[in-house]
Amino acid sequence: MKIGITGSGGFIGKHLIKILKDKENVQLYYFDLPKYDLLKPASLKEFVSDKDIIVHTAAINRGSDAEIISGSVIATYNLISAISKLKIKPKLIFSSSTQAETDTVYGLSKKLTEVMLESFSEDYKIPISIFRVTNVFGENCKPFYNSVVATFCHQIVNNKKLIINNKRRKISFIYVKDLVRIISKEIFTRRKKLFYFKRVNSNNIITVEKLANLISSFRNIKDSKGLKSKFNKDLYNTYLSYSK
Repeated sequence: MKIGITGSGGFIGKHLIKILKDKENVQLYYFDLPKYDLLKPASLKEFVSDKDIIVHTAAINRGSDAEIISGSVIATYNLISAISKLKIKPKLIFSSSTQAETDTVYGLSKKLTEVMLESFSEDYKIPISIFRVTNVFGENCKPFYNSVVATFCHQIVNNKKLIINNKRRKISFIYVKDLVRIISKEIFTRRKKLFYFKRVNSNNIITVEKLANLISSFRNIKDSKGLKSKFNKDLYNTYLSYSK
C-alpha cells in the first residue's frame, strides 16, 4: 500500500509517520515544504500519481487572511485537481478542525474545504474521509502556533510569565497520539459509502486557567505515577518533551 502524507514535516504528520513506518506492506511518501508546495500544482503530479491513500494534514494555522485561505482552500483544490486530471481514485483522508464551526477566517476556510471535498467525492466517485478534530496537543507541538498547551509548556519550562486570556473559557483537547491512531485505522478501513465525515470529540474539557495551573504543577513532580487520569498523564508527557 502506497500512502502519501501532505504536511509530513508538521505536528500531526510526524506523529502519523511514527505509527505507520513499521507497518508491513506500507510505503510512505512525504510532501512538505520546502521541497514540495501545495500552492504549486506542478509539484503535485508525481506525488498523487500512484498512491492508494493520501492523508492531507498540511495546513496554515497562523498568518494573514490570504495565507490562511490559500493554505487550506487553494492547497486542497490543487491537490484534488491533480487527482482528477490523472483520473485516479486514491482514498483521501482530510484532517479538518472544529474551528469550522466558527466564523473566523481559519474556521470558514476549513468549512469551505470540507464542502469542496464532499462535492469532489460525489462528482468524481472518490472515497474521502473527513475528521473534524478538536484542539490537538502533544509532544513537539509548536508554541504560539498549534496549541495553547504547547505555549504554556514552553513558557513554564523556560520560566516565562504566563499570560492567560479568557480564563474561564472551556476547551476540549485530544492527544495527538490518539488522533493519529484514529487516522491510521481509517487508512485500513473500507467503507461502503464514498464519503465519510466524523466529528472527533473528547471528554478532556478544561478551562484555560485550570490548564495553566495543572501544567505549572508539573514542575513539582518527578513522574506521572501520581496522576490519576490519562489526560493528565498525556499533558505531563507533553510537558516533559519541552524540558529536554
